Amino acid sequence: MIRLNLRKVIDNYIECNNFEIKIVDRKVKVYYYGNIESFTSSVIVISKDEDVVKIKGKNLVIETMFPEYVVISGNIKLLELGNNE
Repeated sequence: MIRLNLRKVIDNYIECNNFEIKIVDRKVKVYYYGNIESFTSSVIVISKDEDVVKIKGKNLVIETMFPEYVVISGNIKLLELGNNE
């Protein structure tokens, strides 16, 4: 059963603050994230609510970090998408 929080859906639509992942110029940009769960030079885990992205590679660096987005650079090999369950 999927639970839907109508207020959250409306807020996300109005404010356009959906958890979003883009790859631009060989860098990963994660928009409207909630937490950086963990980071090392080989794995960075970023989440928002129940959504999680795991970035794997070598020499990973958090290049830019703002409340709206974070930019990861390095030798990125794999993105894993999942949930916090």
